[in-house]
Amino acid sequence: MRELLKNTKGDAVVESTILFPIMIMIFAALVLLAIFLPAHAVLQGATQFAATALATEKSDTWLFFDDDSLSFVWETDKSNLRNVYADLFSNDDIADRGEKITREVESRSISSKEGTLSVSAYVENRILYREVVIVASREYPMPVDLSLIGFPNVITVQATTSAVAHNASEFVRNMDMASDFATFIIDKYELHDLADTISSFGSKVSGLLGWGN
Repeated sequence: MRELLKNTKGDAVVESTILFPIMIMIFAALVLLAIFLPAHAVLQGATQFAATALATEKSDTWLFFDDDSLSFVWETDKSNLRNVYADLFSNDDIADRGEKITREVESRSISSKEGTLSVSAYVENRILYREVVIVASREYPMPVDLSLIGFPNVITVQATTSAVAHNASEFVRNMDMASDFATFIIDKYELHDLADTISSFGSKVSGLLGWGN
């Protein structure tokens, strides 16, 4: 019995059987990191570039973005500038241009272009402020089939970026809308005494803080 316990034949096979799945999982994790990290960085950069470009163009600047050269163009004719009131209700081309710019920037990178790239672009908070949102995702097929140990055959890498268009004219318009709405509420519900009280209180606070000086 002691000789049987001291017999080490076959230990290497047992150890290999235990360590082999662990080594495979470590290898798979390294493959995932090698694919995910550069791809995510590229997609994040592409979406950030597209969102910033479109938001800057829709801000109160004289800059237009050229989708082909991926550069800004200075607009010297004021009549060509976008009207913030018309732009509020217009169906702009954010979706098409956001996808085009993102794809172009991503194509110029040195990362792998395998799999399928999908891009969506839209505008949020159209009334209060214009926030351009770009979402891009690419599906990468796994170079090695590890489905036997539960790893997916396709890895999805996604990046999302948003940029806000700063427009002074739009801000003034929103403040006018808020003022008109407040006046409407005061007149409708006869809250003039309350409004006078709030205005008087605000004046006293401003005087205490020295804002009126």
